[in-house]
Amino acid sequence: MPPYSLHRLMWGGPVSTIAAILANLLYYGVTNALGEHYLMPLEGANPQLLRMPVLMPVVLTLTAGLLATFFFAMLIRFSRRPGIVFLSVCLTALLLSFGGPFNMPAAVMQTKILLSGMHVLAAILITGGILLTSSTNTEFHQKTPR
Repeated sequence: MPPYSLHRLMWGGPVSTIAAILANLLYYGVTNALGEHYLMPLEGANPQLLRMPVLMPVVLTLTAGLLATFFFAMLIRFSRRPGIVFLSVCLTALLLSFGGPFNMPAAVMQTKILLSGMHVLAAILITGGILLTSSTNTEFHQKTPR
């Protein structure tokens, strides 16, 4: 039996993505309530700082989740070790994604760090969720005896 199932991935990927979106929205709301306004340059070369729209993390997390699900589906289909390859690529993508927040010279360090926290939160929930839900290992899916 293969270690991962495309059938499980087709529901696990979207569920993991939705969980990451909801977690990022909660993170955004809590940090905003604690005083972070996510001011950043959003319009090209305009030096004016604007507030990050709440839809921005939703769209970016959705995109990352869909790409990760599609990529893992291709790995399940064409790779002998899809889990290792997927985890390696996701970790590399997470590290590269820090270039976005830390490459905003006008934003304060607090905003950069909090935005990076959103990246880490989404990466953990999407990557971990996809790997766990698509696994055919019965230990993950059985109820523990009480």
